[in-house]
Amino acid sequence: MGAAVTIARADRRAAVRRKAPAVAARPRALAVGPAALREELRGIVDLVPSTPDEAVRAIADGGVALLLVDAALPKGRLHGLLAAAALREPRPAVIAWTDGGRRLPSLAGRVDDVIEGSVPAAEARARVSATLRLGRYLGEIAGHKAELALLRRQMDVQARRMAEDLRLASGIQRSLLPAPVDHPHLEIAREFLPYRDIGGDYYDFVPLGAAGMALALGDVMGKGVPAALLAATLKASVRSHLQTGEGSWQELVSRINRMFWEVTPVGLFASLFFGVVDAAGRVLDYVNAGHFHPFVLRRDGQVRDLDEGGAVLGLLEEAEYARGRIRLQPGDQIVFYTDGVIERADAEGEFYGIERLKDAARRSRGDAARIALYSMLGDLQDWSGGLPAEDDTTLIVVKVR
Repeated sequence: MGAAVTIARADRRAAVRRKAPAVAARPRALAVGPAALREELRGIVDLVPSTPDEAVRAIADGGVALLLVDAALPKGRLHGLLAAAALREPRPAVIAWTDGGRRLPSLAGRVDDVIEGSVPAAEARARVSATLRLGRYLGEIAGHKAELALLRRQMDVQARRMAEDLRLASGIQRSLLPAPVDHPHLEIAREFLPYRDIGGDYYDFVPLGAAGMALALGDVMGKGVPAALLAATLKASVRSHLQTGEGSWQELVSRINRMFWEVTPVGLFASLFFGVVDAAGRVLDYVNAGHFHPFVLRRDGQVRDLDEGGAVLGLLEEAEYARGRIRLQPGDQIVFYTDGVIERADAEGEFYGIERLKDAARRSRGDAARIALYSMLGDLQDWSGGLPAEDDTTLIVVKVR
């Protein structure tokens, strides 16, 4: 029984020792100079007497929370100590002490407190404790600043990588745009200005058999990389469905709509204008899937909107589309555009609008397609007063020969 009781008591004492909270180590402090204030600070800090040289080395090694320095040290020694403390991150708290009978050197901004002469022990402890708290706060701030600086550097690296990726993506997107078209009956000029490096506007010209030509213009909801990926998907879908050669043009757009409805996230959609010009350039068959209406400008200035079609792509799985048809004449000008053109705003926030675009087209209807295109873009730029665009901008002018 005696041995068992002894073992049990030993186990309880060991358990108590394990549960006892650890005593926090006292902050390390260096005292450079006379032994003043050492007794007053006993129990608050671990105060170590040091020479100036020893203190400089200890500060450089780190772990010093407080430097208690005699302000009567030779000027060179004193300034060397304070400089060593100022260079250390986090900087130790610094208290200068003087016996009150000597004139203090200029210490403004270089020490946290100055204790002059004899002070009560309670006051000395309170002032040292306050200085240490301030030092801890400053150390925490310095640590946060260092973390922020590191995060900023990491963000800068990521930003440079993203900028390079966007630059490459922009090059890829532009390489996917159709090459210049040489058609016996159509003169085509186009300009694509993405809001960012890459955008969600899409256009394509696809030669068909016997000199026919398919023209497509689309605008994917959103901007940047997601919109550009969906625009590339839309282009691939249009081209792949054209290669099958099955069904009417409105059935082709219906199939593209179902594909877009299946692959795009809920709530995203795209507009699409799809048209086919016959070999002689005299008939345009088209389907407008929710796109801003392109228009045909006749030589006499009359305008015909191309508005037959149906809903935007991706809104309804089984959307139905109607086909439109218009006969073309030599000198007719067909203008295709995205919302970045007509929704360009001036300084007062007023949109450029479709009527201004039609007026600009009328003023240049006798010009070649490229001259007419840049005349319209110039009018748009003048209207905005040079303000940057807030959306992708695509403008296409087709002149019938």
